[in-house]
Amino acid sequence: MRTAIRKYSRDFVALIALALVGIAVGGYILANERFYLPSWVPLVGSDFVSLKAQMTTAQSVTPGQGQVVTIAGVPVGEITRVQLQNGHAVVSMNIRRKYFHVYRDASALLRPKTGLNDMLLELTPGHPSTGQVKQGYTIPIDQTLPNVNSDEVLSALDGDTREYLRLLLGDAGAALNGQARTLSSVLRRFDPTSRDLQRIGQALARRQANIARTIHNFRLLSEAVGAKDSQLAQLIDNSNAVFQAFAQQDQNLRTTLGLLPGTLQTTNTALAKTDRLARVLGPTLQGLRPAARALGPTLRDVQPFVRDTTPIIHNQLRPFARDSLPVLRQLQPTAHDLAQVIPDLNKTFVVVNYLLNELAFNPPAPDHSFLFWNSWIAHNGNAVFATQDAHGPIRHGLFMVSCSSLGVLQSVAKASPQLGTLISLLNLPSQACPTGSGPGSGVTG
Repeated sequence: MRTAIRKYSRDFVALIALALVGIAVGGYILANERFYLPSWVPLVGSDFVSLKAQMTTAQSVTPGQGQVVTIAGVPVGEITRVQLQNGHAVVSMNIRRKYFHVYRDASALLRPKTGLNDMLLELTPGHPSTGQVKQGYTIPIDQTLPNVNSDEVLSALDGDTREYLRLLLGDAGAALNGQARTLSSVLRRFDPTSRDLQRIGQALARRQANIARTIHNFRLLSEAVGAKDSQLAQLIDNSNAVFQAFAQQDQNLRTTLGLLPGTLQTTNTALAKTDRLARVLGPTLQGLRPAARALGPTLRDVQPFVRDTTPIIHNQLRPFARDSLPVLRQLQPTAHDLAQVIPDLNKTFVVVNYLLNELAFNPPAPDHSFLFWNSWIAHNGNAVFATQDAHGPIRHGLFMVSCSSLGVLQSVAKASPQLGTLISLLNLPSQACPTGSGPGSGVTG
């Protein structure tokens, strides 16, 4: 494949360029044919919101022919469908989501864009105070106006009026002297003014109705007050007594008002501290929200355990606790004395623990711990008392002494009878040392 591409590189580049040109031309054609890609396509996708409007007639409205929807003269969508419902025409339209700021008092007007009745729909979004509508909302028929043809206007006039109108238009044409477009532009500029004047008239009509209702209600109020003159007199007397009580408490009120600045200062300080607490408490509570969410399943899982343990606590642990109270009251003095002894006992156990650690400490080889040599001591002690007779166990032992020391022991035995008894127990030989033995020679007994 690579060899073929290198061999026919010019043809390959020409094909790629031709394909790119075809894609660009096709995209241009589709764009002018109002072909829109779905909103999930990146960069070139379009997101639309559907909206409907009821019309008395949808004459010359042809969906799919590029008839657009405008807001203040700016195209924001297009007409997609026309249906007949309950004797009214329902015009469906798609509006780009970024321009979909339509409210419940919105109005729609069908107007011709050219002399061939190429229609467009002028949409007035309305005021935000009425509330924004959702996708698929239908503008009611009393807020829409269809296109009115000139023959419909003329059909409402009689023959003389039509003749006069013809003369008027002929003289107006001569008077305009080719300024028809200018007059049309001027009249078009009066369209917003006329709409605003209509709104003002409607507001004045509502105001007149409100004023009439207010006067009627004020008359009813006056009649009700006139029927309650005795109660009004009593109210005035009671108000007089209240004001007199206020006058008698003038000094107390002054004192209260004098204390009010300090109170307000203290309140301001407390609110400032509360504000700092709230700033710290807010993130803390926000951080505890995951734990609180996780606590719900935990509490639900614990409920079976609580239901199972409640009878045990109620029927077993509570009676046991009530029966144990007298014993605990008797143990209280003992526990008090034990609490005084525990510090010294704690020190004693610390020393014992240190002693046991010393005994159990195993130093590095070849040394051994004290417990290791303790087993040898037990073995040697067992060997010492291994032989016995009728008088009991016989202790084995080996006593070594030199010849000169043997002479000293014999002299001590002769001098002290008590020590002589102990020395005789050694069972020393009497002729163990040769004559003339020196200090270095020894004997074993």
